[in-house]
This record gives sequence, structure tokens and C-alpha cells, in this order.
Amino acid sequence: MRTTRDGIVAYVAGGLGNQLFILGAGWEQARRLDCPLYLDVSNFTVNHLHPYGLDAVTTPGQVLSPEQSPWRTVRVPTGRHLPIPRELPGKVFVERSVERYAPAIHQVGRGTTLLGYFQSSQYFPTVLPDLVASLWDSPETPDETRIIAEMRANPAITLHLRRGDYLHGPAVFLATVEYARRAVELVRRTGLDLGVRVFTDSVDVVRRELGDASAGFEFVERDLPLGTVATLKAMAAGQAMIMSNSSFSWWAATLMSSQGGDPLVVAPRPWTADGSARADMLEPGWVTLDAR
Repeated sequence: MRTTRDGIVAYVAGGLGNQLFILGAGWEQARRLDCPLYLDVSNFTVNHLHPYGLDAVTTPGQVLSPEQSPWRTVRVPTGRHLPIPRELPGKVFVERSVERYAPAIHQVGRGTTLLGYFQSSQYFPTVLPDLVASLWDSPETPDETRIIAEMRANPAITLHLRRGDYLHGPAVFLATVEYARRAVELVRRTGLDLGVRVFTDSVDVVRRELGDASAGFEFVERDLPLGTVATLKAMAAGQAMIMSNSSFSWWAATLMSSQGGDPLVVAPRPWTADGSARADMLEPGWVTLDAR
């Protein structure tokens, strides 16, 4: 028997960045409708590429047990993981395109499941401050607190270059090291003549790609005792942000901007291999730079 007809169900998937976008969209609609928010995490029982990460932040969402979930996740031959209803799922709102914000989401009613990534702050305008506060307030280990404090005490330009799983996806666009070099030059031309702190999931790869240009750069090593949310906070400890085409970068830039001071945020253009700039995803005050 379904236990979710009185609320909004957010089907959670992807890495932490995408999980936060999905949470924001569901939270916004649950707030608008003054109803419960349910988090369906059945994807993570089958898809082990990324762990579930929202338990690190405080939200109004209730995580559904497998028995309570109206969905199950299956792996299809293409390697994708898709939600399949266990029973008649009730109303479903499907994000038809990740390229554009869909305002129709604000017309859904109780008992609706949200399927999509919802990568725009327009999906959660009233919830964003609460979500940001929840990230800042998330618990830290003593090591994490120390490392973040040290980074704040030594101001730098944050550079994020995502590689990792992007290296193995033929349709995935990689923000180039030329983009990184131009972005660093752009930031420094504004008068922010600071060192560069590099965050990446592929330190050796990025160090080789940057070559001599990385002289003097500080690479945040993978074995540093920083959890995923603490890494977002560490990235936000910089004085300016050079983003990768990554939802994780988006949240780091958003955290950095939430502290005031109007930090310069540079985002890559295009965002995807098909040339999309993802204008609805990027914030109006961010600067875009050719990432090819």
C-alpha cells in the first residue's frame, strides 16, 4: 500500500550535486503545498556509482524504506538506471529536458513523484537559503574543521576540474585546461592576485594536463580527510571560483556566493558536448568563458 499520496515524492539519483538539486525541487513543492516530502532512494540499491549523500544535511524529507517506495530501479542494457513503478504510481512529473527550466512543476499536486535532475535554482527559489544553511550547518569531523579553517586563513582562487567518470563518457564534454588557464588569468586581471587551489577527482591526470601552468598551484589530494559535503565547504573557502561543468561545482559556487562579498564565479561555456550553454542553470551574476 502506498504511504505517499499525501505528499511529494522526490526520486533521488546521481552524485551529491544532483541529489541536492532534486532535494531542492521536492522541498520547494512540499513547502508550497504544505505537505510531507518523501525521498525515494531506491536508485542507490542498484546503482553504486555514487553513494546516497543527503543524510549529511538536515532536511524535512522522510527517506522511504524499500517497502514504502512506490518505485524500484532497474539497470537497462545501455547501462542506465531507470525507475519502474511497483504499482500504479499516482501522478508523475517528468522533467522533459535538462536544458530548460520547466515552470509547470509549480502546478503539481500532492501525491506526485518528481523524476528529473532539476538543475536550476528556479526550481527552488524559496528553499535555496534553507538548503544552503543546512549545508553550512552539516556536522564536521575535527580534521575537516581544521582543514577548512586553514584554507580560509590562506585565501586562494578555487579551481575545480572534474575528470573521473567524465573521462569514460564519449558524449561528455570536458572543460579544458586552456579554459582553466584563461579563467585564472581573467580572475587575476580583476586584481585578485592569489594562488590557485585545485580540487579534482583525478589529481594525477589534471596535474599532467596543466603541465608547467600548474607551477605554484596547490592540489587538494584525494587522501585528505574531507567528506563530500566538507569538500564543498572547502571549495567555498576560496575568494573566487573557477567552475567545472559539474553540479558539484555549482553547489560550491553557490555556497561561496552565500557568504557575501560578491566573489567572482567563472563558469564554462558550453556546458555539454552538444554545445548547450545551460543558461537556466547558471546564475545571472556568474561570468561564462569558452571552455573548449
